[in-house]
Amino acid sequence: MKSIAKTILLIFILLIGLTTNNSIKAQDIVENKRLSFSLLTCDAGDDLYTIWGHSALRVIDSVHNTDFVYNYGSFDFNTPNFLARFLKGDLMYFISVDTYANFLYEYQFFGRDVHEQVLKLTTYEKNKWLQALQINLLGTNRYYLYNFTNDNCTTRIKDGLFQHAPINNYSIGIHSFREEVVSAPYKNGLGWVGLGIDLLLGSVADKTPSLYQEAFLPTLLYKKLQLNPHLVIATNHIKYNSKSIEKGLQPITILIAFLLVYLFVANWNALITQRIARIFDLMLLFIFGIGGALVFYMSQFSLHSACHENYNLIWLHPLYLLVIPVYFISKKWTGYLGWIFFMATLVLMFSNYWLPQHFSKSVIALIAIALCLQIRLIKRGAQSKYES
Repeated sequence: MKSIAKTILLIFILLIGLTTNNSIKAQDIVENKRLSFSLLTCDAGDDLYTIWGHSALRVIDSVHNTDFVYNYGSFDFNTPNFLARFLKGDLMYFISVDTYANFLYEYQFFGRDVHEQVLKLTTYEKNKWLQALQINLLGTNRYYLYNFTNDNCTTRIKDGLFQHAPINNYSIGIHSFREEVVSAPYKNGLGWVGLGIDLLLGSVADKTPSLYQEAFLPTLLYKKLQLNPHLVIATNHIKYNSKSIEKGLQPITILIAFLLVYLFVANWNALITQRIARIFDLMLLFIFGIGGALVFYMSQFSLHSACHENYNLIWLHPLYLLVIPVYFISKKWTGYLGWIFFMATLVLMFSNYWLPQHFSKSVIALIAIALCLQIRLIKRGAQSKYES
């Protein structure tokens, strides 16, 4: 009898264990379905700060009937000295939350497509990530110093993915930060913006990102997830964009055309062409001087690390502004300054192969224009010998 009772008790315990285990599994399945995480990748817009697109994180809670989007790309246009702080790199960005409907409305209004990648995460991974997001929203935790290669709306989500998701770090084939940052404006019909950014980026931007760093822009993170099909349950494309991009003439075409015209008027010995050439001289001195001042500031004082160690300062610098008054006061000193600028630019060109910085065709065209200007300054200095 005792053995029969023990057998019955053992069977009873096993049944309770199986029932409890099945109940836990069922509860875990329900809990896992409660939360849904998605990466939202938004196409480029028309404004300067939107041409690289945008990344955000969508979190659906079916139990509490909420559908929120967590956005790390928020900033306040009313911040005092907004432009100066952005250039210096101490403009504070912050995480914000809005409903998915409101989030989509903005992109519908501006005609920008949104691409959703629904993530396959465990209950534990979802809860840990949601908890981290909620902690991010508390007080000063919301704010961070924006850096367009190392800390932005995309890298914040990328960091969360690497911390809370089983992502495989496959390479998406990025050669340099510069290549990805500069190509976006060109692709979106803003070639002159692309050229300006190309000039501001230093040799730091020519480094090859590590596997962890390379998904630093929205489209790159999207591609990184495409290489992780086990992590993506579904991909949804929401189409709002119906307009085509008008690229027009590229900067390289206009720069070469200007260079040819400049060479023509500089070497045609007629009164009208010589006057035009002098106007070009002064215009270029002003443009290169202002541009050089900006390059100098971003390279030496900005917190944007990608602008540091900029070798463009050898040929593009604020000293061109010094030449403008000298141009009218002393032809001899104009020639001296022209020689200094010319020799520095030649050294840059001959040592280009060994420098850790890439110079695009458009930048090389600008350097050629600068060389023509410098030769013009040297010739003006030589005129003083004949006049004396």
